[in-house]
Amino acid sequence: MISSPCKTCSKDKHYYDYAVAQIKSDNLKRSSRSKPKLSEDRIKLIDNLVREGVRLGQSLHHIYVSHPILAKICVERTIRRLCYRGNLSIRPHELRRYVTYRHSYRKTPEQTRLRDIRVLMGRTFKDYLNYVNHHRSMNVVHYDSVVGSINDKKAILTIAFPRYNFQFGLLINKGSPVSTRGQIKRLLTCIGSEKAKKVFPINLADNGTGFSYFNEIENDANGEKICSTFFTNPYRSTDKAACERNHEFIRYLIPKGKSLDFLSQDKVDEIFSNINSYVRSSKGDRTPYDLVKAKFGKDFLKAINIRRIPNKKVRLTQLV
Repeated sequence: MISSPCKTCSKDKHYYDYAVAQIKSDNLKRSSRSKPKLSEDRIKLIDNLVREGVRLGQSLHHIYVSHPILAKICVERTIRRLCYRGNLSIRPHELRRYVTYRHSYRKTPEQTRLRDIRVLMGRTFKDYLNYVNHHRSMNVVHYDSVVGSINDKKAILTIAFPRYNFQFGLLINKGSPVSTRGQIKRLLTCIGSEKAKKVFPINLADNGTGFSYFNEIENDANGEKICSTFFTNPYRSTDKAACERNHEFIRYLIPKGKSLDFLSQDKVDEIFSNINSYVRSSKGDRTPYDLVKAKFGKDFLKAINIRRIPNKKVRLTQLV
C-alpha cells in the first residue's frame, strides 16, 4: 500500500500497487522456505552419516537405506534438499551422478569382426531371442570386456546376470580370445558341470575377435553339452544393455583410460564385491549379492570369490 496526500483533500489516500505486493509475497514465501524445519541436532546427525557415505562413493539413496535412523527423521528428498541448499558440509557436486558426462567410442570393423564366421550358425542374436523366448525360466548371462589404456596387457572379462544386476570379473590378456575362452572354461570347471547347467544355461557375448572361441565353452571336458552360446549384432551394444549399464559402476573405481595392469584377480574380486553389495532401488532396496545368493546359493558366490560387504562399508570411489 502507498500513502499519498491530496491537494484538494486533507485526508490521506491509499493506493494499491500490485507489483510491490507481488514482490513482498514472493519474498515472504522464499524466506519462510529457505530455512530447514529440522532442529540443528538432527541436521548435524544427518550431516555426519551422509558425509561418511558420500566420501566412500555411496549415493544418497544407498546411505538412506543403510541407516534406518534417517527414515525416522525425514524422507530421502529432504536430505538432498539440505545438500543443495548448503545446510550440509558436503557440496552437490560431490554426490554420485550429480554431473555425468557420457562418452561413446565407435569400434572399428577390425575390433568387431569374427575370425571364423561359421561360429555364427545357429548363434545369432535372432537365434538368441528365439531361444530365450522358449526358455524363460533359464538364467541369462552376458559377457563383455573392460579395457584401460591403449598399451595395457590386461583387461577385465565381465560376466553379468541381468536379471539380478549381478556382475563379476576375471582378468584376461587384452584382446586374446584364447585367454577369454580359458578363463571361462576354468570357471565352469570350478563350479562343476551340473551347477554350470543351472547358472550358465544361456550365454551372450560380443561378436568381436576377443570372443572368437566363445562357442567352445558349450561342452565340458567329457564332451557333454552344458550350455548354449550366442552373439550380439555388430555395433549394437544395446543387445546386452544391462551388462553395459553395469559397467558404469566399474568406471566409478577405474575411470576410462586408466591402466588396468596394476590389477590382480584378488583386487578385481574386491571391486565386484563392493559393486554387488550396493543397494539397488530397482530391486526393492536389495543388493545383487543377496538376490544371487537366494537363487544359486552361497557356495557359488564363494567359488567365484565374491563376498558381501556391509552396507555402511561399501566403497565406490576411484582407486589410487
